[in-house]
Amino acid sequence: MQHATATMFENRSSQISPLAERVLTQRADALGEPRAAAAPSRHDLICTHDLYGRILSVNPSACEALGVPAATLMGMLIQELLPPDVAPRFDAYIARLRGEGCDDGLMKVLMRDGSTRIWEYRNTLSTDETFAPIIRGVARDVTEREEAIRALRRSEEQFRSIIENTSDIIAVLETDGLIRYESPSVARVLGYPRNVLIGTPLLDLIHPEDASGAAAFLDRQIADPGAIQSIELRARHHGGQWRSLEIVAKNMVERGVASAIVMNARDITERKLLEAQLLQANRLGALGRLAATVAHEFNNVLMGMQPFAELMQRPDARSQMVSKGAWHIANSIKRGRRIVLDILRFAQPYEPATAAIDLGEWWETFAPEAEAVLGNMIPIVSAIPRGLCVIADRTQLSQVLSNLVANARDAMPTGGAVTINANHLTAGASFPFGVVPHPDRFVQISIRDTGHGMPAEVMDRIFEPLYTTRQSGGTGLGLAVAHQVMTQHGGYIFVESEPGLGSTFNLFLPKAVLPSSEKIGVNDVIRAPAARKLLIIDDEQSIVEGITALLEQDGIEVVAIGSGIDAAKAVASFHPDVVLLDFGLPDIDGTEVYACIRELDRSLPVIFATGHGDRRTIQDGLHDPRTRFLQKPFEVSALLEMMADLETGGSP
Repeated sequence: MQHATATMFENRSSQISPLAERVLTQRADALGEPRAAAAPSRHDLICTHDLYGRILSVNPSACEALGVPAATLMGMLIQELLPPDVAPRFDAYIARLRGEGCDDGLMKVLMRDGSTRIWEYRNTLSTDETFAPIIRGVARDVTEREEAIRALRRSEEQFRSIIENTSDIIAVLETDGLIRYESPSVARVLGYPRNVLIGTPLLDLIHPEDASGAAAFLDRQIADPGAIQSIELRARHHGGQWRSLEIVAKNMVERGVASAIVMNARDITERKLLEAQLLQANRLGALGRLAATVAHEFNNVLMGMQPFAELMQRPDARSQMVSKGAWHIANSIKRGRRIVLDILRFAQPYEPATAAIDLGEWWETFAPEAEAVLGNMIPIVSAIPRGLCVIADRTQLSQVLSNLVANARDAMPTGGAVTINANHLTAGASFPFGVVPHPDRFVQISIRDTGHGMPAEVMDRIFEPLYTTRQSGGTGLGLAVAHQVMTQHGGYIFVESEPGLGSTFNLFLPKAVLPSSEKIGVNDVIRAPAARKLLIIDDEQSIVEGITALLEQDGIEVVAIGSGIDAAKAVASFHPDVVLLDFGLPDIDGTEVYACIRELDRSLPVIFATGHGDRRTIQDGLHDPRTRFLQKPFEVSALLEMMADLETGGSP
C-alpha cells in the first residue's frame, strides 16, 4: 500500500456539513471560483477533510461503499477508516500534501464489516491566507483490479521460476529459424552462456546428418501454424560433443499469421544410451535363448543321422538297412533345413516370389512331406480340391504348412488326427476368430488337430518370436515366421483353440485364377538339362564332392574351385554351360565374383547357392534373367530342374 488516506476531489453537489458549506462558499467568493462544478461520475467516492483528518463532506457513493451513513461520517477522522497498519502513515500523507499540494496512490480502507478494500485516490490541497486549508479528493474502489494484478504477478513469478529452473530448454524462434529467446537451462543442457545464442540460426546447432530433417521440421511448422509437432535431433554442446534432444514445437498464431515457434527441448542423451544398452542386453539374451534352442534342435537332427551314418559305413551293412538309413538321414536334413529357414526368414525377410498356385496340385506334392513330419501315429484327412488357386510363394507356403503340421504333431504326443481343408469364401462370410476384409477375395485353408489345445494366455503370445511351450525345445520361430509370411502375402492367419479341444489355424491367401498353361502335373518327371558342363565355386569340400558324384552319374562334367580369385581363369579355360556360385566365399564376396563372370560372358547362366540367407541382397542387386538362387541345403534334383529352366528362359 503506497499511502494512507482517502481520495477526494471537490464535489459541491455532494452532501456536506453546514460549516463546510459556509467555508467553501466564502472561499469561492473570495477567490472568484465558480459556484458550481461539473458533476462527478456516480462511481467516484468523493469527500473533503481538513489537515487533521476530520471529514467535512462526503457523497452518497462513498457512504454506500463504506456502509456508514453520512451523519456518522461527518466529523469522523480519516484515520478511523484506516486499518491499524496504515493509520500511522497519515502524518506523512499530510506532509506530502503541504509540500506538493497533491497526492495520489493506493490505500487500504476498513469496511464496516471488518474487511478491507483497496481504493485508488487523488487528493489536492486548497489553501489561502483567509480560510483554513481544505483537502479535496476522489477515489475509486479498485480491490478486484489489484487482486487480479497481484494474481497475475504471482502467476508470472511462478512461470518465471518454472522457466528458470526447468531442466528442459524453452526457446522461441523467429519464423526464419533465428533464436529469439532461450531459457537459462541452455547453460545446464548445452553449456552455452546465457543469451549467447540469441540471434543464432537453430540449424547452426544441429548435427549435419540431422540438418535436412530439422529444416523440414521448421518448414512444417510454418506451413501448419498452431499444430504441435515433435522430432528428435542432435545439437552441438558448447564443449563440442553432441547431445540428443527430444523437441516438441508449436507455431504461435497472431491474427491468422504465424508469429513465432515455441520449442520445448529435452535432453534424452542418457536415456538413449540406457535404451541402447537395454536393447543390446535384450538382443544378447534373445541370442542366447535362440542359440540354446537351435543347438538343441540341431543336436536332435544330427543325432537322428548319426546311428544310420555309422550303420551305412559298416562293411556288412545290408542294402535294406542302408536304404532305411538314407531315408532317415534325408528326413533329418529336411528337418534341419526347416529350422534354418525359420531363422533366416525371420531375421532377413524378403519379398515372396509369388505366382498363381493350384492348391490341389500343390498339396499332392506336399502331402508326403507332411505325412513324414507327422509319422505313423497321426493320419491326415484332407479336402483340397484342384482348381482352387491362390497367389503365393510355393516355397514359403510349404514352409508355413510344415511349421503348422509340426505344431500339430507336438500337440498330440499320444496320437490323434490332422484335418486340412481349403475352400472359397463368399462376400458376406464372417468368422468368430477375427475379421477378414472382403472375404470373397481370399481362399481359406484350415489346419485342425485333436491335441490338448491352448489356454487364452498362450494364444495371446503364440505369434511372438522365440515364444514356445514345447517341453522338448523348439526355436519359437515357426509361428512367428508363419505370421510374417502371411502378412507379406497380403493375407491373414488366426487361431482357434480351447484346452482339451484341439486347435485350428486358419490361413487366408489372396485368390487367383490359374491359366491352364501354367498347370503342372504332379507326375511330371524332372527335366534333364542339356548342359553338360558345370563349374562349382564353393569352398566346402564335402558339398563339392557330393554334388560332383551325383552329377557325374548323369553324365555332367564338373569342375570345382574353392576360391573366388580363380573364377575368371576357370571360366576362361573350362567354358562351363552353368556356374554354381557360393555367395559366402572365404576370399572374395560372391557378388564380386558374379560381376567378374559377367564381364567375361554376359549370357553365362549363374546359380547362386548360399547357406546364410542372402537371397534378399541378390534380389535387390541382381535382376539378370540368367541368374537364379538356391538355398542350401538343396536336393540335386532341384539343381537339375533350375539348370533346365535357365535353358528355356523361364522366370526366376
